[in-house]
Amino acid sequence: MKKRYTTNDLTRIALVAACYIVLTLIISPLSFGLGIRISEGLNFLALYNKRYILGVTLGVFIVNYFSYGIWDMIIGSLTSFIFLHLACSIIEKLFPLIDSKKDEINKSLFFKYLIIGLSMTISMVNIALLVVFLGAPWETFITRLVSMMVSEGLSLLAGGIIIYFISERIDLRR
Repeated sequence: MKKRYTTNDLTRIALVAACYIVLTLIISPLSFGLGIRISEGLNFLALYNKRYILGVTLGVFIVNYFSYGIWDMIIGSLTSFIFLHLACSIIEKLFPLIDSKKDEINKSLFFKYLIIGLSMTISMVNIALLVVFLGAPWETFITRLVSMMVSEGLSLLAGGIIIYFISERIDLRR
């Protein structure tokens, strides 16, 4: 059965996409220069509700226009979409039906954040391959990959901390 999104769902998806775009562009020297996007922390919203995967994917699609153009828009957003779904599937298999008790959720929340973080960091292989495909020398692939993975890891660490503290104040599951 196909899932239908309500107006409320679509609004929240659009808000996440807009936040991703604004957070990336507002600190563009970090985002595009060093590759550290605080907006990557929004990936952790998928833990609270899968609809946010669409918001992050849309945000990535739009903002990647400013990096490598159409190729990055397509490959980058597909990579985000696939790896976020993959991470959520892994989480669902490892942490089945946790009670809604706050202490039970908090015990496993660190590991859920870790799974999303590792998944998105590993996804940088696709982006490093894209950069080489677009003309960078193959000899620089490993260096680029490591650099991208470190940048992604730092982005996720900073963004994840922010999302965690927001989730303590706001119910992101709604």
